[in-house]
Amino acid sequence: MVIDATRRKSLVAAAITVTALGGIAVPASAATGHSSTGHSSTGHGATTSVVLVAGLRGANEVPVAGGPAVGDKDGAALEFIRVKGDKVTVAVTWRGTGGPTDLHIHQGAKGTNGGVKIDFGKLLKTAKGHSVTGTVKVTDKALLKQLTTDPGAFYANLHTAEFPGGALRGQLHTVTTVSDLKNGGFLASVVTGKQIYECKPADGGGYAFAQRDVGARLGGGIRHSFTAPNSGTPQWVAPDGTAVTGAVLTKTANGTGNIPELDLKATRTGKKHGLLARTGEILRLNTVGGVAPAGTCTPGAVVGVPYRADYVFVQH
Repeated sequence: MVIDATRRKSLVAAAITVTALGGIAVPASAATGHSSTGHSSTGHGATTSVVLVAGLRGANEVPVAGGPAVGDKDGAALEFIRVKGDKVTVAVTWRGTGGPTDLHIHQGAKGTNGGVKIDFGKLLKTAKGHSVTGTVKVTDKALLKQLTTDPGAFYANLHTAEFPGGALRGQLHTVTTVSDLKNGGFLASVVTGKQIYECKPADGGGYAFAQRDVGARLGGGIRHSFTAPNSGTPQWVAPDGTAVTGAVLTKTANGTGNIPELDLKATRTGKKHGLLARTGEILRLNTVGGVAPAGTCTPGAVVGVPYRADYVFVQH
């Protein structure tokens, strides 16, 4: 799950955006842009383009009693999908798991299984290293409309020989704020992290824990915190001096006991060139833990609640 510095330099030289540790890269030509509404058109009469993304984890797989093995706990993948007219382009990169034997989009909400709706399996013969990019034609207009208007009702699934029922899975999300995805993006996971809460006066009286800060280290040595305690403004700072802050666009519940998934608009605050400099959007996905303690508390008390998540840094 580690991409060393030497390999990172070679990938960047090949026009692939990548993070140095715990990172998953997507080829620069894999996904191209859209406007702030999640759509783009180029020229008179051009076809609308919608871009989706998924962070795939083994823990997201839903086993079937008596069915084939699922859920590679060591693997992860990042997948971009572009829908333009009847063409659906996929760009996926994986790590820590075997080579894919199948690659699909299924219809199904988080925690449920559903049937295959788009099959990218034939593209796998063109895979290079740990990634594949390609396009298939889909003539079902109703399916494409549903996929682009309600992507959360669909999930990406990567199968391997060891996990034929599904090695890695992730729900799809619309990318909404980036004008050009040709440089792809990368996924960096929480290595160590806590959501930090302080006991404060609560609405309606009494005291309750409310967010004060976050303290986390992500793959690639990216540090994640608030710009200042109680500011409510998250920031990510890379070792190369690039940095961004985030403003929440949407929150998506991710089950009892887990903090929500987020889609955030990114603003550059650090150096103009480097790992995070071209980040236009950040998605916090696959969250585990981190929820504030319930019940009453002692005023001023501060607690840190461990959490895990994958952060997708989408590049301009």
